[in-house]
Amino acid sequence: MALTLLLSIVTASISFTLCEMQLFLGVRQWISRQSKFFGKLASCAYCLGHWIAFFLVAIYRPRLFNGWWPLDYFLTALIIAWASALQWVIMCWLMDRTDK
Repeated sequence: MALTLLLSIVTASISFTLCEMQLFLGVRQWISRQSKFFGKLASCAYCLGHWIAFFLVAIYRPRLFNGWWPLDYFLTALIIAWASALQWVIMCWLMDRTDK
């Protein structure tokens, strides 16, 4: 369970940084010019968070359930993505409150 929480924090941090920070604006614009699909993905932290969560689950293999392992990993990735989305919303709210 602790690994899942840590992975959700990492997922939220990566997706927020890539999708919201000014530092990556040029990269997001370049990706948008290259591909409409990947451009939308690079500008949506919620969407990107799912892909990051799936990637991290493939590497670290946390399991929250004791069932069929493919479904277990899939559901764990969804929970990580959902938890990271909540953290992302909090980060956006804090950035808005501080005028960043």
